[in-house]
Amino acid sequence: MADFFVSTLGKASTEEALDWSQLVGASASRAPGHWSVPEAFLAVLFAAVGCDGEIAAVEQEELIALVHRSRALKSLSPAQLTEINIRIVERLRDSEGALREACAALPDEMRLPLFAHALDLVLADGDLTEDEADFLNALILYLNLDGKSVEQIAEVMTLKNRF
Repeated sequence: MADFFVSTLGKASTEEALDWSQLVGASASRAPGHWSVPEAFLAVLFAAVGCDGEIAAVEQEELIALVHRSRALKSLSPAQLTEINIRIVERLRDSEGALREACAALPDEMRLPLFAHALDLVLADGDLTEDEADFLNALILYLNLDGKSVEQIAEVMTLKNRF
């Protein structure tokens, strides 16, 4: 068991590793109306913290911390993050299918980790409301996640947020 993190979570093979600079760079060449990967990633996180109609202070703090440490967003400048933030808020507010579109724009290998982040944000305030549960169920469908993986993540996040 002492080698768990080295053998299981150590360096990813080059086949599985995401090229973050390529994903971030793709935002400049995206077609109008489409989501860049950083936009889609951040849109899901924004939707998670606001899915119950309120953004608790702890949820806001957790979101800010996640944005600062996320490899998917780390290479963006503050100005780029501000631009993306404005676009995301407008799109989530103005388009009924924005969350579904954002989820569809994400690479498959990013979807499960993003769900874990979203679940962690939803649980950050210590409550799971009906609106939050509905959001998470929709997110599972939009991200096309399998039930077993979702159960594993939910078990760990529930344990993590217990105290």
